[in-house]
Amino acid sequence: MALRDVTAESPILSTATQELRRLIEDTAVRTTLGAGEVLFSQGDPGDAVYVVEKGEIEISVHSLDGRKLALDIQRPGEVFGEIALFGGDRTATATALTHSVLRRIRRADVLEALRHRPELALEFIDLLCERLRALSLKLEERSFLPVPVRLASRLLYLDGKLAAAGGGVAVSQADLADFVGATREAVARTLAVWRGRNWVALSRGSVRILDRAELEAIATSFRE
Repeated sequence: MALRDVTAESPILSTATQELRRLIEDTAVRTTLGAGEVLFSQGDPGDAVYVVEKGEIEISVHSLDGRKLALDIQRPGEVFGEIALFGGDRTATATALTHSVLRRIRRADVLEALRHRPELALEFIDLLCERLRALSLKLEERSFLPVPVRLASRLLYLDGKLAAAGGGVAVSQADLADFVGATREAVARTLAVWRGRNWVALSRGSVRILDRAELEAIATSFRE
């Protein structure tokens, strides 16, 4: 897939003007990763932003005692690592879940391009700020909402991104716990209750939503 097709379908980049998307496309370099390969780790120096062309990239953070909290899974058209464009170290770890093809956009190349197109600088900043607002909302959710609310929200989110047509979300309960920021036991107890109410179906390494309305009601219950 050509990068122009990826940016046109991107949830973030599709809102950018053609001029800004062309700047991104002109400065992007293709990078490939094998499944399980770490692109960068939390604390590494940051010098580039990435656009996913193919594959899946897990974004996670790790505590000092080694516990992992999975923040998101980036799929084709999505952008990550954007904080590096402001300078500083990486705030999370990026790991390829599958063979992945990325487009790497270096901070130095973006700044050089913006020197020739300064009118795009504010638009580029607005784009990055939108991403930071989305990340702030996710972190707020992890910090203050009860486990069932966080679990319902993440299941609905992952279902929209990862579920096959009519199928389930291929994710283990341990991985769900990482995404929700809870213990595996708490996630398992909640899923067992929902299965008993026929809201979800569970199989090894997969969760299928049966009653979306109930999970949506739970996910929004603390936002009313």
